[in-house]
Amino acid sequence: MFSFLAITALISPGVSSFVLPSHSRTSKRWIPHEPRATHTNLHAAATIEHAWSPQDLTRDNAGFQPIPHDDHIKKYQENPELWPVEFFLVPYRRCPIDTHTKTNGKDAETETQILVRKSANGTSRFGLGTGVPATRWMLSTAQVPLGYQWTEPAVAIESNDFPEFPKTNSEDEHEPEPTRSWTYRKIRLRKDAFHDSHSGRDNGEADTPDFQDPELEEFAKQIRDHLKIELSKTSREKTGKVDQQWEAIRTSLVQTILESDNSVAAIQGSLRMSGLFEKRKGDAAARYVDLSNGPDPVELARSVKIYTMFPQMPDPMPLPSTSPEDLKEEIVCRPSNMAKAGRDPHRDEHGRTYTHISTSNVSNTIHGVYLTLDATDYLPAPAPAGLNDENYGDDEEAVPPALDLFGTKTIEREWKSLQELKVIDSETNKISTEDPKPTFISGFIARQLVNDNVIKIGGKINE
Repeated sequence: MFSFLAITALISPGVSSFVLPSHSRTSKRWIPHEPRATHTNLHAAATIEHAWSPQDLTRDNAGFQPIPHDDHIKKYQENPELWPVEFFLVPYRRCPIDTHTKTNGKDAETETQILVRKSANGTSRFGLGTGVPATRWMLSTAQVPLGYQWTEPAVAIESNDFPEFPKTNSEDEHEPEPTRSWTYRKIRLRKDAFHDSHSGRDNGEADTPDFQDPELEEFAKQIRDHLKIELSKTSREKTGKVDQQWEAIRTSLVQTILESDNSVAAIQGSLRMSGLFEKRKGDAAARYVDLSNGPDPVELARSVKIYTMFPQMPDPMPLPSTSPEDLKEEIVCRPSNMAKAGRDPHRDEHGRTYTHISTSNVSNTIHGVYLTLDATDYLPAPAPAGLNDENYGDDEEAVPPALDLFGTKTIEREWKSLQELKVIDSETNKISTEDPKPTFISGFIARQLVNDNVIKIGGKINE
């Protein structure tokens, strides 16, 4: 998924903004299995609200089936090295909405907007487009993507470890032969991923473009160093607290990632994909957000939140040979297939809430490391109608492009209000109760950032 800021090796952009090839084209048409009805608590599923808060995915939920001991999330917790980890940047701004006030524009009331891009895979309308995997799963027979390498020693997991693996009824003589499991291996971002042709060595690529940006790399190093300090504080607070074991293990894993030599590249990649620090056209020295007089790496590190994304996956999961066309068709047909099977589109059979709709990429169950930037002062919004104030900016200048991780392709970005993204209710100005998943991949995450007072809403720009 080449689509948004966290760590993964994607098959198509579901959580991240960058796509990793894991399903190859084939002339054989994929015929999906009949959807399985696995959820027994349909009454509870029908009455739940569209709400999410950070959840311990190994804890049983009342009224739902117990989580089995061989559940893949429990395996991840027993061996945290199995977890994919991804870094995200969440840029937002407060935009004036008072169209009647003729006084200083800085006193105008505001709405909060997030910088997003259109989702590329059809699972939702918008995504952050800043996710960069530090580690992620990759089909073991696939070619490692540019800038990545296999982990050494090898870390692997079988497809039949996932609950969506195709199952057959062994007692039915008319059932086809059981599906053979396939293997995923862990990949990691190279520490020299942005240092010219070195990043392409594992891909068989001869020469690759030079993406070196010493200034941006140094900024990423500063963020990494301050993140280590922030997470050290968090770790001490959770040590020995039984009810916070889930968070403690997750924090410890991210600390390990930050100690790794590739963490700076992952943070730098996220900054790059945001487009905020891209050079402006016609002026190679000017960035959209100037690093010399821009965000404080200390404040960015203090904004850090770690959330676990738990996706609604296709069930059964498509085979590795499934064509891209059939993968897209599965996404389109999934709602009707789930309805036919009686499958809850919002929770799994164990009562665990889905954070987003995913492609068949198993790496979309991730620990996401979210850094949030208030870009109001760096990319000011245009003045409200009737106001002419030099404190406001040109709207075109306030919308940097979305970039892919290593290529030169730019993708259009746009500012969308929290109301448009189903984060905030347009009438009550409180947390929305609508389902954000079809609209915004990170909708539940953004709601939690508002709840945690990381994303500011309302008020005046100078507050």
